[in-house]
Amino acid sequence: MLFESDRMVFIMKAVVLAAGEGRRLRPLTGDAGKGMLPVGNKPIISYVIEALSKCNIRDIIVVVGYKKEKVMNFLGDGKQLGVKIEYVKQKFQLGTAHALFQAREKLDGQFLVVPGDSLVDPQSLEKLTKVSKGEWGVLVTRISNSSKYGVVNVKTDRLTSIKDKPKLTEDLISSGTPSVFALALWEFQDPSRSTLINTGTYLMDMDIFSRLEAAGVGEPLTLTSCISEEASRRTIRTISTERWFDAVYPWDLLILNEHVLSSTPKEIHGTIEDGVVIKGDVSIGKNARIRSNTVIEGPVVIGEGSVIGPSAYIGANTTVGENCAIGPFSVIKNSLVMDDILIGAHSSIYQSVIAQGSSIGDQFSTEKGGYNIKLENYSTSKTLGAVVGADCEVSHHVVLSTGVILGNGCKVGSMRALKENLPDGTNAI
Repeated sequence: MLFESDRMVFIMKAVVLAAGEGRRLRPLTGDAGKGMLPVGNKPIISYVIEALSKCNIRDIIVVVGYKKEKVMNFLGDGKQLGVKIEYVKQKFQLGTAHALFQAREKLDGQFLVVPGDSLVDPQSLEKLTKVSKGEWGVLVTRISNSSKYGVVNVKTDRLTSIKDKPKLTEDLISSGTPSVFALALWEFQDPSRSTLINTGTYLMDMDIFSRLEAAGVGEPLTLTSCISEEASRRTIRTISTERWFDAVYPWDLLILNEHVLSSTPKEIHGTIEDGVVIKGDVSIGKNARIRSNTVIEGPVVIGEGSVIGPSAYIGANTTVGENCAIGPFSVIKNSLVMDDILIGAHSSIYQSVIAQGSSIGDQFSTEKGGYNIKLENYSTSKTLGAVVGADCEVSHHVVLSTGVILGNGCKVGSMRALKENLPDGTNAI
């Protein structure tokens, strides 16, 4: 975004916050931060960078911290994405305000602040850049399950305050693998009304840094609280968007995956054997092989080097990563299967996330069901499958009940029906 001011051209920059772990997404964030989790076979942060580029913001500072090498190795200098990327490091995770403060010496004038772990459309970002000089802006959206986010109070289009999101539940703090009960509580929603929430995407200027210093930036400080306080001093415009997606719990990745797949073009590479049926928008990577009599109903993305079938079924809103092998007569629907995964024959996987490097035997299945919960006069139901962490070894004839989470590196013996979560490294032989 270019501005003419006193005969100088000002190029707006963006700060991408990518230092956090994403604790509520454990065990999936055990080896990489939230922004590096793949949807549609690309890390979430890559869609963030692409959105900035599409609204002509190509000078980007990425704040890294947790597993920083993964982010830096993937993005590099940004040239392959058509942008220029610099990095600053947040050594200790002391909140979003502290993360932004690390970038202060690389900024001037107005700039955007964007989370590196949520999806937003370029049009909304461009609207945010048009906020008048001297004013700030915040991107907001309307949802029903506001308990996960900061609730925004607005007068006309002007921010008056933000109520920060609640603290983590105890079972999540202790184990990182939430119970279904905690998940339902966290996603408590009132179907009778929707709420305006903060997306964590802002337009601001250099004044923020003096405010942060005054507030004590060395403390675990949230950017939300600083901006809410600033709303009493200056005009902060709210820009609404209907196209913003965020993952808080592992199953939320399926929503992001579905959104990304909805705009994935049809592109067929690799080898397609006789009798294969492909319907809808399906993308198949190079050196992949779809074996005979397999059926694929899009939108679906299958990564490079993967082998599917024979006689398998891949249903809509499914991503299969690179170098995977899906055995004969297996069924996968509405699921996210990451890279380097082996799934045996006659398996059934629904509404589930399988993390990279896991090996799963024949006749494996994840139950898909609605988990019901009652809270006083309110009841709700959420459809869940299961989550399998990275580098798990699951033997044949294993069933995972609705909502079960296997931590990273678990081993599960044959003929097991699991109804409870397993922490990282559990040996359930």
